[in-house]
Amino acid sequence: MGQVKIQESSTILKNGKNGKVAFLIYDGVDDPVGKLDSAVAEYVGNVEHKHFVDINMDNPWIRVVVSGINEMEKYDFNPKEHNLKNLK
Repeated sequence: MGQVKIQESSTILKNGKNGKVAFLIYDGVDDPVGKLDSAVAEYVGNVEHKHFVDINMDNPWIRVVVSGINEMEKYDFNPKEHNLKNLK
């Protein structure tokens, strides 16, 4: 799996457990779909999760996996507060 790279970030859920957001990125020259399908299957096992793929497959080299999405804190969207310009 050396051609598949991962970046993970944890988040504390409302139930006190941890959820994760993971980006699996294929860094090779072969067709990325099968490689990423295998990597995602290995990563999630039998744990409940959401798996996101580019709907148009314009970027087949990346997958996003989220666990605990239903237990995450949710807030009303405020574009003045919730935007990428406010990264710290």
